[in-house]
Amino acid sequence: MKNVIKHDAYDKKAFERFLKNSKYLQKLLRYYSQFHPIHEKLAEDTFYAFFKYVVEFNEYVEERFKINKAILEGAMKNIEYEKSKLFTELDEMNAGTATIMFCEKFFENLKLKNLNKELKKFISDGNGEGLEDKLKETAKETMKEISEEVSEVLQGFDAVENFGKGLGDKKLLSPEDRIKLADKILENKKIREIVKKLGKLKLLATNEYKSKIKHYSGEVYSTKIGRDLKHLLPKEIVNLSDELLYYDFLRRFADKKLMIYDIQNKLDKQKGPIVVLLDHSGSMYGDREIWGKAVALSLIEIAKRENRELYYIAFDDGVRFEKLINPKNITMEEIIEIASLYFGGGTNFIEPLNKAMEVIKKNESFKNADILLITDGYAEVNDMFLKEFDKFKNEHNVKLISVFVEIFPTETLKMISDEVIKVYDLVEEEARKIYRAVS
Repeated sequence: MKNVIKHDAYDKKAFERFLKNSKYLQKLLRYYSQFHPIHEKLAEDTFYAFFKYVVEFNEYVEERFKINKAILEGAMKNIEYEKSKLFTELDEMNAGTATIMFCEKFFENLKLKNLNKELKKFISDGNGEGLEDKLKETAKETMKEISEEVSEVLQGFDAVENFGKGLGDKKLLSPEDRIKLADKILENKKIREIVKKLGKLKLLATNEYKSKIKHYSGEVYSTKIGRDLKHLLPKEIVNLSDELLYYDFLRRFADKKLMIYDIQNKLDKQKGPIVVLLDHSGSMYGDREIWGKAVALSLIEIAKRENRELYYIAFDDGVRFEKLINPKNITMEEIIEIASLYFGGGTNFIEPLNKAMEVIKKNESFKNADILLITDGYAEVNDMFLKEFDKFKNEHNVKLISVFVEIFPTETLKMISDEVIKVYDLVEEEARKIYRAVS
């Protein structure tokens, strides 16, 4: 027996389907062959360790494959493995993703510890005193290192998969398409980081929206007849404490004749679209770019829930990319496209703001829009533009929200901004300021 973990035909088919559709795993296995000649069986057994509900080792394993058992014993005998397995059991994409992430980190650690040469020597001539214990310890360390990232990536996958799905939408991607999605995200380290952060930010945006709905009381205009229990007058509530009046209460409830407040809820008013201007200048490269893109993409969730359109503009010293997004029908390809783009030029605020004005003027439905400018750059705007933009805002009832990432805002931009948000640390909680400003 070459495999160290017991598996059946269903498990085997799941792994083979993942391997067939994951070009990234195939590429990794070709690369890892220089470190570990029996790497493919290790990857397969790692997949089973994450995928199977009950994991058991085979009693008989061919001698040269026993080293894989030592590696997996080290990986599985810790709480981090159990935490990761909560996301991966019986889900072939999640199990395959965890397999890729474990193998990436494990072989990286082997190289750092110079164990790859010892491993190749052990495979060829069986000489490797103490190697099993070193591999067990390395596998244990690897699992501890990747556990949190596995959960973040898989939560990010879920966020990407569920963009554009309304309430009750049960459409699911095919296993093959889910694996291809994972490939695109895992192979590009920057996209992987954006997706990890997006998973957290989408949840934060959703919670912020729900919190606003929950705590908003509306405005009382008068009283009326109905049966909305949330808006009962106090005297109706008192009736519940009396047995006779209680039955009268039930009768009037059935007839919709209870006295209730007439609430004018401002949240029901239609809001305008969101126009996102994201800085792609050279200084945004790295953590700022990742944070900015994750915030921009997470706004899709708020736009979807508030029935608003979203227009995305990427700029540096000019407008480099623009796209009208339907939040209820956005595709994974569009999300990956936005996450992938980067330009790296200088900074110019007039060009993207002019483009935003053009978009709003051309589309009647874009009145009452919120323009959200996210930048870390310095660029002045002239007096003529200041006057023109201020006039435009008044005519089209537009609001400009400027977000400055780890810098202080320029005076001229402060003059035309309706709200200025300073982001001091690139953490999820800082995004809450933005969600509150646009929703």
